[in-house]
Amino acid sequence: MTDPNWNGAEVIQFNYGLSRSNLWPNQSGRISFFWKGVLSCLPALRSCLSHKISTGKETFFWRDCWINGVAPMHLWPVEYSECRHTNSTIYELRHLLEEQPFIDNEFVRMCSIGVQTADSHSRDIKSWRLTGNGIFSVKSFYNLLIDGGLRCPISRFFWRNWCPRKINLFNWLVWQNRILSLENLARRRCNRLPTATCVMCNGGIETVDHLFIHCSYANLVWDYFIRILRLPQLPLSIQDLWGRWRYGLHSERRAFGDLVAKAIIWNLWIARNDCIFNANILHAQCLIVKIDRMLVSWYSSLTDGPKLKLEEDFNTVRRSLEFLGPRVKAFEETRSSEETLDPSTG
Repeated sequence: MTDPNWNGAEVIQFNYGLSRSNLWPNQSGRISFFWKGVLSCLPALRSCLSHKISTGKETFFWRDCWINGVAPMHLWPVEYSECRHTNSTIYELRHLLEEQPFIDNEFVRMCSIGVQTADSHSRDIKSWRLTGNGIFSVKSFYNLLIDGGLRCPISRFFWRNWCPRKINLFNWLVWQNRILSLENLARRRCNRLPTATCVMCNGGIETVDHLFIHCSYANLVWDYFIRILRLPQLPLSIQDLWGRWRYGLHSERRAFGDLVAKAIIWNLWIARNDCIFNANILHAQCLIVKIDRMLVSWYSSLTDGPKLKLEEDFNTVRRSLEFLGPRVKAFEETRSSEETLDPSTG
């Protein structure tokens, strides 16, 4: 907050009224989605800081972990509950360092001497425990949050494939049920349509599981690729897709199965949006051809190593495209001519 080279300090001071570093902010009023996400990471962030006390003016007496990595509020909970100044710094409460029960702690006694003899211009030092040089890095904190992927069952493999980032990200949001399905829009009271019924089949509420798995339109697409590519049977849900269904594939084919699943989900979403916003209903075979073409384009951009591993499966995709391509083209031409002859199309 006091670094003159960091422009972000001005933004935080203006929006949140903070004049100094504070990892224990009071949450009041409406909090933006972004800031709520930042605040949720604060407990983990605080646990990764170590404190070297000089004047004590930049370290909270009760809440910061400055006594051998432990916060005084955990060592003396009764005294903490009785104190009226829980957000004060060590310097502001320095008189407590000479009182019971704090003075019995050897580390507190050493800190008390340091605070009394410190140069008034010196500063407390916060260092980052997760790096050798003590400097914060986003990578080290990210690795802590995901615990090397153990806390998130799919992160270890989900991002390691060859489809575009935006499609990876969209599939991640689908897995977390964070996309604007009609069910989610209705829950937020933002649905502009009369109902939350699936526009592709009119057979149920448009949840992520319905739209991408259970919808009869989605079934046609899934059944085709399951049949020609010898994939496991239709998953029960999106969670099941990236769990049991994926592990039903041989380990050497899982990367290919990931690409197929992501291409299907992405194109189903595009077709759904086209139906809602443009009143255009794409035939299932046309969508299958689009998915085939997308998969082939991803394959063509691979390096020689991955290409060799996936060659057999992608040869099947090519044959599918060669078989369906001309039929879909003829279908589209027939449909186009019918629309031209139909006077109602204007």
